[in-house]
Amino acid sequence: MFASCARWPNARRAGAAWPWWTWQLGLACGENLTRGVRRRVAYAAAVSSFSDTERMLKELSDLDVSRAQCARVAEQEGKRLDQDRRMREQQWVAPVRCEARVAPAEFECERLVLEADAACVLTVAGEEHKSVYNAVAFDCGARGRKETNGRPYLSEKRYTASAVDMEDFGGCLKALANRMGMRQAREVAFVADGAPPLWKWAEDNLPQQTVQIQDYWHVCEHLSHLAQDLYGPGERCAQTVSAWKAALRSSRLDQIVSQLKDEHKRRRGAKRTRLEQEINYLRAGRHRMDYARYEAQGWPIGSGAVEATCKHLVKQRMCITGAHWRRSKIPPIIALRLSIFNNEWENAWDHLALN
Repeated sequence: MFASCARWPNARRAGAAWPWWTWQLGLACGENLTRGVRRRVAYAAAVSSFSDTERMLKELSDLDVSRAQCARVAEQEGKRLDQDRRMREQQWVAPVRCEARVAPAEFECERLVLEADAACVLTVAGEEHKSVYNAVAFDCGARGRKETNGRPYLSEKRYTASAVDMEDFGGCLKALANRMGMRQAREVAFVADGAPPLWKWAEDNLPQQTVQIQDYWHVCEHLSHLAQDLYGPGERCAQTVSAWKAALRSSRLDQIVSQLKDEHKRRRGAKRTRLEQEINYLRAGRHRMDYARYEAQGWPIGSGAVEATCKHLVKQRMCITGAHWRRSKIPPIIALRLSIFNNEWENAWDHLALN
Protein backbone atom coordinates (compact mmCIF):
# COMPACT_ATOMS: atom_id res chain seq x y z
CA MET A 1 0.00 0.00 0.00
CA PHE A 2 1.27 3.45 -0.91
CA ALA A 3 0.95 6.01 1.85
CA SER A 4 1.34 8.87 -0.57
CA CYS A 5 2.42 9.58 -4.10
CA ALA A 6 3.87 12.55 -5.91
CA ARG A 7 1.41 14.61 -7.86
CA TRP A 8 1.67 14.44 -11.61
CA PRO A 9 3.32 17.76 -12.57
CA ASN A 10 2.53 17.62 -16.31
CA ALA A 11 -1.15 17.05 -15.58
CA ARG A 12 -1.22 20.01 -13.21
CA ARG A 13 0.39 22.33 -15.77
CA ALA A 14 -1.72 21.15 -18.67
CA GLY A 15 -4.95 20.78 -16.75
CA ALA A 16 -5.22 17.17 -17.93
CA ALA A 17 -7.03 14.39 -16.09
CA TRP A 18 -5.10 12.71 -13.33
CA PRO A 19 -3.57 9.35 -14.30
CA TRP A 20 -5.63 6.17 -13.92
CA TRP A 21 -3.45 4.78 -11.17
CA THR A 22 -4.43 7.58 -8.78
CA TRP A 23 -7.96 6.21 -8.71
CA GLN A 24 -6.67 2.67 -8.29
CA LEU A 25 -4.90 3.89 -5.18
CA GLY A 26 -8.05 5.55 -3.86
CA LEU A 27 -6.78 9.07 -4.55
CA ALA A 28 -9.12 11.88 -5.48
CA CYS A 29 -7.93 14.87 -7.47
CA GLY A 30 -5.62 17.03 -5.36
CA GLU A 31 -5.01 14.38 -2.68
CA ASN A 32 -1.71 12.67 -1.97
CA LEU A 33 -2.96 10.22 0.68
CA THR A 34 -5.08 7.20 -0.16
CA ARG A 35 -8.50 6.94 1.41
CA GLY A 36 -7.28 4.02 3.48
CA VAL A 37 -4.44 6.10 4.90
CA ARG A 38 -6.75 9.04 5.55
CA ARG A 39 -9.01 6.73 7.53
CA ARG A 40 -6.10 5.58 9.67
CA VAL A 41 -4.88 9.13 10.20
CA ALA A 42 -8.36 10.33 11.16
CA TYR A 43 -8.87 7.50 13.65
CA ALA A 44 -5.47 7.96 15.28
CA ALA A 45 -5.97 11.73 15.50
CA ALA A 46 -9.38 11.19 17.10
CA VAL A 47 -7.87 9.28 20.00
CA SER A 48 -4.39 10.80 20.33
CA SER A 49 -2.59 14.09 19.93
CA PHE A 50 -1.38 14.98 16.45
CA SER A 51 2.24 14.46 17.55
CA ASP A 52 1.42 11.01 18.91
CA THR A 53 -0.51 10.26 15.72
CA GLU A 54 2.56 11.05 13.63
CA ARG A 55 4.75 8.74 15.74
CA MET A 56 2.11 6.00 15.92
CA LEU A 57 1.61 5.84 12.16
CA LYS A 58 5.36 5.68 11.59
CA GLU A 59 5.88 2.94 14.14
CA LEU A 60 2.87 0.74 13.39
CA SER A 61 2.36 1.24 9.65
CA ASP A 62 5.61 2.78 8.43
CA LEU A 63 3.67 5.82 7.21
CA ASP A 64 5.36 9.20 7.00
CA VAL A 65 2.58 11.66 7.72
CA SER A 66 3.58 14.93 9.34
CA ARG A 67 1.93 16.37 12.41
CA ALA A 68 0.51 19.23 10.34
CA GLN A 69 -0.88 16.81 7.78
CA CYS A 70 -2.45 14.72 10.53
CA ALA A 71 -4.22 17.82 11.83
CA ARG A 72 -5.36 18.78 8.35
CA VAL A 73 -6.74 15.34 7.54
CA ALA A 74 -8.51 15.11 10.90
CA GLU A 75 -10.16 18.48 10.31
CA GLN A 76 -11.26 17.60 6.78
CA GLU A 77 -12.63 14.18 7.64
CA GLY A 78 -14.19 15.47 10.85
CA LYS A 79 -16.08 18.12 8.90
CA ARG A 80 -17.29 15.44 6.48
CA LEU A 81 -18.55 13.21 9.29
CA ASP A 82 -20.17 16.20 10.99
CA GLN A 83 -22.08 17.07 7.82
CA ASP A 84 -23.21 13.46 7.42
CA ARG A 85 -24.40 13.36 11.02
CA ARG A 86 -26.36 16.58 10.68
CA MET A 87 -28.09 15.31 7.55
CA ARG A 88 -29.27 12.26 9.49
CA GLU A 89 -30.34 14.45 12.40
CA GLN A 90 -32.57 16.47 10.08
CA GLN A 91 -34.45 13.26 9.32
CA TRP A 92 -34.78 12.35 13.00
CA VAL A 93 -36.21 15.75 13.95
CA ALA A 94 -38.56 16.04 10.95
CA PRO A 95 -42.24 16.18 11.98
CA VAL A 96 -43.98 12.85 11.49
CA ARG A 97 -46.49 14.37 9.05
CA CYS A 98 -43.84 16.27 7.14
CA GLU A 99 -43.27 15.35 3.49
CA ALA A 100 -39.59 14.73 4.28
CA ARG A 101 -38.66 11.15 5.10
CA VAL A 102 -38.67 10.50 8.84
CA ALA A 103 -35.81 8.28 9.98
CA PRO A 104 -37.05 5.37 12.10
CA ALA A 105 -35.86 5.03 15.68
CA GLU A 106 -32.92 2.71 16.14
CA PHE A 107 -34.17 1.33 19.45
CA GLU A 108 -37.53 0.64 21.05
CA CYS A 109 -36.94 2.12 24.48
CA GLU A 110 -39.62 1.44 27.07
CA ARG A 111 -38.11 3.85 29.59
CA LEU A 112 -35.88 6.37 27.86
CA VAL A 113 -33.32 8.36 29.86
CA LEU A 114 -31.65 11.50 28.49
CA GLU A 115 -28.74 13.05 30.37
CA ALA A 116 -27.03 16.31 29.40
CA ASP A 117 -24.10 18.36 30.66
CA ALA A 118 -21.21 20.49 29.38
CA ALA A 119 -17.41 20.23 29.48
CA CYS A 120 -14.96 23.10 29.12
CA VAL A 121 -12.14 22.97 26.56
CA LEU A 122 -9.11 25.24 26.92
CA THR A 123 -8.46 27.48 23.93
CA VAL A 124 -5.51 29.46 22.61
CA ALA A 125 -4.68 32.89 23.98
CA GLY A 126 -7.16 35.52 22.90
CA GLU A 127 -10.09 33.11 22.56
CA GLU A 128 -12.65 32.43 25.27
CA HIS A 129 -12.63 28.87 26.63
CA LYS A 130 -15.22 26.77 24.86
CA SER A 131 -18.08 24.75 26.35
CA VAL A 132 -18.83 21.48 24.59
CA TYR A 133 -22.36 20.27 25.32
CA ASN A 134 -22.77 16.50 25.69
CA ALA A 135 -25.67 14.12 25.98
CA VAL A 136 -26.18 10.39 26.33
CA ALA A 137 -29.43 8.47 25.85
CA PHE A 138 -30.25 4.93 26.96
CA ASP A 139 -33.05 2.57 27.91
CA CYS A 140 -33.26 2.45 31.67
CA GLY A 141 -34.21 -1.24 31.54
CA ALA A 142 -31.57 -2.37 29.04
CA ARG A 143 -28.79 -3.32 31.40
CA GLY A 144 -26.27 -6.14 31.35
CA ARG A 145 -23.73 -7.34 33.88
CA LYS A 146 -19.98 -7.57 33.42
CA GLU A 147 -18.60 -11.08 33.56
CA THR A 148 -15.54 -9.99 35.52
CA ASN A 149 -17.17 -8.34 38.53
CA GLY A 150 -20.93 -8.57 37.98
CA ARG A 151 -21.37 -4.80 37.91
CA PRO A 152 -24.31 -3.56 35.84
CA TYR A 153 -23.73 -1.53 32.69
CA LEU A 154 -25.88 0.12 30.03
CA SER A 155 -26.03 -2.27 27.11
CA GLU A 156 -27.36 0.16 24.49
CA LYS A 157 -26.64 3.87 24.48
CA ARG A 158 -25.97 6.64 21.99
CA TYR A 159 -24.26 10.01 22.26
CA THR A 160 -24.41 13.47 20.80
CA ALA A 161 -22.44 16.66 21.33
CA SER A 162 -22.09 20.20 20.05
CA ALA A 163 -19.20 22.63 20.27
CA VAL A 164 -21.27 25.45 18.73
CA ASP A 165 -23.85 26.77 21.22
CA MET A 166 -26.90 25.74 23.24
CA GLU A 167 -29.29 26.31 20.35
CA ASP A 168 -27.33 23.98 18.10
CA PHE A 169 -27.03 21.42 20.90
CA GLY A 170 -30.80 21.53 21.38
CA GLY A 171 -31.32 20.31 17.82
CA CYS A 172 -28.73 17.56 18.31
CA LEU A 173 -30.37 16.49 21.56
CA LYS A 174 -33.85 16.36 20.01
CA ALA A 175 -32.50 14.20 17.19
CA LEU A 176 -30.83 11.88 19.72
CA ALA A 177 -34.08 11.52 21.67
CA ASN A 178 -36.05 10.56 18.55
CA ARG A 179 -33.25 8.29 17.39
CA MET A 180 -33.55 6.40 20.68
CA GLY A 181 -37.32 6.03 20.33
CA MET A 182 -38.75 8.90 22.36
CA ARG A 183 -41.89 9.04 20.20
CA GLN A 184 -42.74 5.44 21.12
CA ALA A 185 -41.31 5.32 24.66
CA ARG A 186 -43.70 4.56 27.50
CA GLU A 187 -41.80 6.86 29.89
CA VAL A 188 -39.09 9.50 29.50
CA ALA A 189 -36.73 10.99 32.09
CA PHE A 190 -34.34 13.90 31.70
CA VAL A 191 -31.38 14.21 34.08
CA ALA A 192 -29.12 17.26 34.31
CA ASP A 193 -27.53 19.64 36.79
CA GLY A 194 -28.97 23.04 37.64
CA ALA A 195 -28.18 24.83 34.32
CA PRO A 196 -31.35 26.82 33.40
CA PRO A 197 -30.88 26.50 29.59
CA LEU A 198 -31.08 22.71 29.84
CA TRP A 199 -34.29 22.78 31.84
CA LYS A 200 -35.78 25.34 29.46
CA TRP A 201 -34.97 23.06 26.55
CA ALA A 202 -36.54 20.08 28.31
CA GLU A 203 -39.76 21.95 29.00
CA ASP A 204 -40.01 23.09 25.37
CA ASN A 205 -39.03 19.87 23.59
CA LEU A 206 -39.76 16.81 25.71
CA PRO A 207 -43.16 15.15 26.30
CA GLN A 208 -45.31 16.82 28.93
CA GLN A 209 -45.09 13.87 31.31
CA THR A 210 -41.29 13.71 31.21
CA VAL A 211 -39.74 13.10 34.62
CA GLN A 212 -37.21 15.88 35.20
CA ILE A 213 -34.46 14.96 37.67
CA GLN A 214 -31.88 17.38 39.01
CA ASP A 215 -28.61 15.57 39.67
CA TYR A 216 -28.68 14.52 43.33
CA TRP A 217 -24.91 14.81 43.77
CA HIS A 218 -24.87 18.31 42.32
CA VAL A 219 -27.44 19.41 44.90
CA CYS A 220 -25.43 17.70 47.63
CA GLU A 221 -22.39 19.68 46.52
CA HIS A 222 -24.36 22.92 46.90
CA LEU A 223 -25.40 21.95 50.43
CA SER A 224 -21.86 20.90 51.36
CA HIS A 225 -20.42 24.25 50.28
CA LEU A 226 -23.15 26.06 52.19
CA ALA A 227 -22.41 24.11 55.39
CA GLN A 228 -18.72 24.97 55.11
CA ASP A 229 -19.55 28.65 54.65
CA LEU A 230 -21.83 28.61 57.68
CA TYR A 231 -19.90 26.46 60.15
CA GLY A 232 -16.39 26.09 58.73
CA PRO A 233 -14.55 22.75 58.63
CA GLY A 234 -15.17 20.45 61.56
CA GLU A 235 -17.52 17.92 63.09
CA ARG A 236 -20.60 20.15 63.07
CA CYS A 237 -20.19 20.79 59.34
CA ALA A 238 -19.82 17.07 58.59
CA GLN A 239 -22.85 16.13 60.69
CA THR A 240 -24.97 18.83 59.07
CA VAL A 241 -24.03 17.76 55.54
CA SER A 242 -24.75 14.11 56.36
CA ALA A 243 -28.18 14.99 57.76
CA TRP A 244 -29.04 17.18 54.78
CA LYS A 245 -28.02 14.47 52.29
CA ALA A 246 -30.18 11.90 54.07
CA ALA A 247 -33.14 14.27 54.13
CA LEU A 248 -32.67 15.15 50.47
CA ARG A 249 -32.52 11.53 49.35
CA SER A 250 -35.65 10.67 51.28
CA SER A 251 -37.52 13.60 49.67
CA ARG A 252 -37.65 15.75 52.81
CA LEU A 253 -36.58 18.91 51.04
CA ASP A 254 -39.05 21.07 52.97
CA GLN A 255 -37.25 20.10 56.18
CA ILE A 256 -33.95 21.39 54.78
CA VAL A 257 -35.50 24.63 53.53
CA SER A 258 -37.13 25.18 56.93
CA GLN A 259 -33.76 24.81 58.68
CA LEU A 260 -32.14 27.22 56.24
CA LYS A 261 -34.89 29.79 56.81
CA ASP A 262 -34.32 29.57 60.58
CA GLU A 263 -30.59 30.10 60.00
CA HIS A 264 -31.42 33.02 57.73
CA LYS A 265 -33.20 34.82 60.55
CA ARG A 266 -30.12 34.59 62.79
CA ARG A 267 -27.46 35.48 60.26
CA ARG A 268 -26.26 38.80 58.90
CA GLY A 269 -24.01 39.97 56.13
CA ALA A 270 -22.41 37.58 53.64
CA LYS A 271 -23.72 34.43 55.33
CA ARG A 272 -27.28 35.73 55.18
CA THR A 273 -26.82 36.39 51.47
CA ARG A 274 -25.45 32.88 50.93
CA LEU A 275 -28.47 31.40 52.67
CA GLU A 276 -30.82 33.41 50.44
CA GLN A 277 -29.04 32.10 47.36
CA GLU A 278 -29.30 28.47 48.40
CA ILE A 279 -32.91 28.77 49.55
CA ASN A 280 -33.82 30.21 46.15
CA TYR A 281 -31.82 27.47 44.41
CA LEU A 282 -33.67 24.71 46.26
CA ARG A 283 -37.07 26.31 45.74
CA ALA A 284 -36.47 26.75 42.01
CA GLY A 285 -35.62 23.07 41.55
CA ARG A 286 -37.83 21.44 44.17
CA HIS A 287 -40.09 19.83 41.53
CA ARG A 288 -36.99 18.04 40.23
CA MET A 289 -35.75 16.78 43.62
CA ASP A 290 -38.24 14.06 44.62
CA TYR A 291 -35.43 11.54 44.86
CA ALA A 292 -37.21 8.91 46.95
CA ARG A 293 -39.91 8.62 44.28
CA TYR A 294 -37.40 8.54 41.44
CA GLU A 295 -35.43 5.71 43.05
CA ALA A 296 -38.61 3.78 43.81
CA GLN A 297 -39.54 4.04 40.13
CA GLY A 298 -36.12 2.85 39.01
CA TRP A 299 -34.84 6.14 37.55
CA PRO A 300 -31.23 7.30 38.01
CA ILE A 301 -30.95 10.20 40.44
CA GLY A 302 -27.44 11.18 39.34
CA SER A 303 -26.01 12.23 36.02
CA GLY A 304 -23.08 9.85 36.18
CA ALA A 305 -23.62 8.59 32.63
CA VAL A 306 -23.24 12.02 31.05
CA GLU A 307 -20.38 12.99 33.37
CA ALA A 308 -18.55 9.91 32.10
CA THR A 309 -19.42 11.07 28.58
CA CYS A 310 -17.85 14.48 29.26
CA LYS A 311 -14.72 12.73 30.53
CA HIS A 312 -14.29 10.14 27.79
CA LEU A 313 -15.83 11.82 24.75
CA VAL A 314 -14.39 15.29 25.28
CA LYS A 315 -11.76 15.67 27.99
CA GLN A 316 -9.82 12.50 27.27
CA ARG A 317 -8.82 13.92 23.88
CA MET A 318 -9.36 17.67 24.07
CA CYS A 319 -7.84 18.25 27.51
CA ILE A 320 -4.59 16.31 27.26
CA THR A 321 -1.61 17.98 28.91
CA GLY A 322 -0.66 21.22 27.21
CA ALA A 323 -3.52 21.21 24.70
CA HIS A 324 -5.02 24.56 23.72
CA TRP A 325 -7.44 24.67 20.81
CA ARG A 326 -8.74 27.16 18.32
CA ARG A 327 -12.48 27.14 18.71
CA SER A 328 -13.01 26.33 15.03
CA LYS A 329 -10.86 23.18 15.34
CA ILE A 330 -12.94 21.59 18.10
CA PRO A 331 -16.09 20.45 16.20
CA PRO A 332 -14.25 18.22 13.66
CA ILE A 333 -12.47 16.24 16.40
CA ILE A 334 -15.74 15.89 18.33
CA ALA A 335 -17.39 14.60 15.13
CA LEU A 336 -14.68 11.95 14.69
CA ARG A 337 -15.03 10.82 18.29
CA LEU A 338 -18.83 10.70 18.09
CA SER A 339 -18.56 8.41 15.09
CA ILE A 340 -16.37 6.05 17.09
CA PHE A 341 -18.45 6.21 20.28
CA ASN A 342 -21.72 5.59 18.39
CA ASN A 343 -20.29 2.58 16.51
CA GLU A 344 -20.66 4.40 13.18
CA TRP A 345 -17.03 4.41 12.10
CA GLU A 346 -17.33 1.56 9.60
CA ASN A 347 -20.42 3.04 7.96
CA ALA A 348 -18.69 6.41 7.67
CA TRP A 349 -16.15 4.91 5.27
CA ASP A 350 -18.07 2.11 3.52
CA HIS A 351 -19.12 4.25 0.55
CA LEU A 352 -15.57 5.48 -0.10
CA ALA A 353 -12.93 3.69 -2.13
CA LEU A 354 -10.34 2.47 0.39
CA ASN A 355 -6.98 0.92 -0.32
